[in-house]
Amino acid sequence: MLNLTQCPSWGASVGVCAAGSAAATAGAMAWGLVSPRSSFWGPVRFRGPADGPPRVALTFDDGPHPQSTARILEVLGELGVRATFFVIGRNARRWPDLLRRIDEGGHVVGNHTFDHHWFGTRRHTRYWDGQFSATDELVHSIIGRRPAIFRPPMGFKVWHMMNAAGRAGHSVVTWTRRAMDGIHTDPRRIVRRLVPRARAGDILALHDGVEPGSAGDRSPTVAAVRPLVEGLRLRGLEPVRLDELLAIPAYAPEDRRGEEPRIAKAFAASQRRRFAFEKGFAADARG
Repeated sequence: MLNLTQCPSWGASVGVCAAGSAAATAGAMAWGLVSPRSSFWGPVRFRGPADGPPRVALTFDDGPHPQSTARILEVLGELGVRATFFVIGRNARRWPDLLRRIDEGGHVVGNHTFDHHWFGTRRHTRYWDGQFSATDELVHSIIGRRPAIFRPPMGFKVWHMMNAAGRAGHSVVTWTRRAMDGIHTDPRRIVRRLVPRARAGDILALHDGVEPGSAGDRSPTVAAVRPLVEGLRLRGLEPVRLDELLAIPAYAPEDRRGEEPRIAKAFAASQRRRFAFEKGFAADARG
């Protein structure tokens, strides 16, 4: 961090130093927003242990959706693979039978917000508490369990979101590698993007659905699932559920929902780091 006490004592140079310190802080905050690996705003898991068993986790976002989720579940079942599905509450409310199929297939259901708003990062505490609770309660009403794993839409993270995740007792999990199947692509490109680069502990992000009110073709993802799994296995990597890869709970204990000690401690530690960062910046500005 730039220390303003080391700047010259005359106006223009101090102004330049102050601007540089402010820019550094803004850059760190922006990186914390967009980077799937950043824990600036709170604890984030983006991969499992690289030195553990040769395993990876397949994850699917934005479902469920009738045009793709059921077909992906069929392929995974034929291959004996269990995955993690980060569902949007509005989609799960519209297609509850697909949510039940995910659960009955032995897969994990994760929270991906209720609305998946593109500008949710501009919203505050009440909004984010509502996004977590509405999705958790809906999932509970359908499969009898409340998710304890959350993935932010687009991977974007802000203070209010991460604070709400801590209160809800959710582990925040992003990804190591993305299929980039949310844009126009084809099955071969998806497999080429993921299989050669995959390493033990990786979390692979794909899409089985689309956000409410949007249109999208997920047939390339459906067609890529089988060659993706086969390619990973040829490299000695076995797909598993996220809770197995990361050794975290998939669902909240009913008797102490929102009170996971491990998550609470990690969240508190991240906030101490954040406040120390801001305190240091304020001290620099005063100097």
